[in-house]
Amino acid sequence: MPATPRVTIVTSRLGIGGAERHLARVLPALKQRGIDIALYTMERGGPLEAELQAQGVRVEGPPRTAFLHWPRATVALARFLKRERPTIVHFFLPRPYLYGSIAAEMAGHKRRLMSRRSLTVYREKYPLLRGFELLLHRRTHGLIGNSRAVLNQLATEVSDPRKIALIHNGIDMPPPTTAANRERLRQLLDIPKDALVIGVIANLVSYKGHRDLLDALALVKEQMPKEQMPKPWLVLAIGRDDGMGVELKRHAAVLNLASNVRWLGEQPAADQLLAAGDIFILPSHQEGFSNALLEAMAANLAVIATAVGGNLDAIVDNESGILVPPRDPSALAAAIARFASDPDIRLRYGDAARRRVEQRFALQRCVERYEKLYRAMSEPDPRPIAEILADDAGASARRPLVPQYAS
Repeated sequence: MPATPRVTIVTSRLGIGGAERHLARVLPALKQRGIDIALYTMERGGPLEAELQAQGVRVEGPPRTAFLHWPRATVALARFLKRERPTIVHFFLPRPYLYGSIAAEMAGHKRRLMSRRSLTVYREKYPLLRGFELLLHRRTHGLIGNSRAVLNQLATEVSDPRKIALIHNGIDMPPPTTAANRERLRQLLDIPKDALVIGVIANLVSYKGHRDLLDALALVKEQMPKEQMPKPWLVLAIGRDDGMGVELKRHAAVLNLASNVRWLGEQPAADQLLAAGDIFILPSHQEGFSNALLEAMAANLAVIATAVGGNLDAIVDNESGILVPPRDPSALAAAIARFASDPDIRLRYGDAARRRVEQRFALQRCVERYEKLYRAMSEPDPRPIAEILADDAGASARRPLVPQYAS
């Protein structure tokens, strides 16, 4: 009988972000399937740690230090790997990949995987990073993308296409939204029962496109329900302020939208607030694959997203949502007006969006692919990961990417 795979996942602090929430879903499910999982965070103390530990996932790593934290965390990880000798080390996010790979080399650990969760915009501030990553790719057994756009970028960075594979994000399907739950949430949030509610879940950083959304709303506000009528409209903006909050609020005031936008900040259970909405918008300039978009689709919301990155995998345009060019407030305004004016269209698109997630992006499907990968990687002479995961999803990943707008 094959030995139980012993996998160490290496990532940054467990904040409330897309990669972290993905791990919080996947790791407990893998543990239940018999994978020996340890999560090593390069900085302890994130808000999702307790959730993972409560589900039996072992969390290791050093606390934050004021002086040379990342080099010291790298040495600590090397010691951990030497002591534990996991079968596989799997890195999530760029900085853990860089420092974690150094630690693995120090520990003499060679069976390594890397998951890239976004497009490579993060390299713009660090010109040398691409060269370092290309060197690491040669020493890494497999590179995993969470969307076809990410996979296509990885394909330009390695000479052997067998080293790359696709594992889409997956989410647990929530129960269908009921009228009672919707009304309860609206009362909790002090939202009028008949208001038209637009949701956006994204941290307040420039590439998430909040400014484009505000500009689009300014263009379309005369077509929206008016404040003095029984059905006003409201935007719920959920996400951590990473430095743009003051600027965005000022811009909303200039556009005379301040009373229509509520800035709710970071919400640990943001997905549970989606049932209060009618429309969900993801106006970002680039994406790996947005968990929030899948959650909105699963909540039966009519969704609008920019035609970038993993949004193209999630949405079938004009069927399970509407795709618009990034940085184009006029196109975004037209899509908002279309949904705002017709409840029946919202209902039809919302139902199609939920079916899309059920069929393609359920958590079980995602977990099964990780399990298959880890078990095959634990064999004495593992095959390339493209062969391990060569099934229908892998075949679709190798098809040419749907053309996306420049971002």
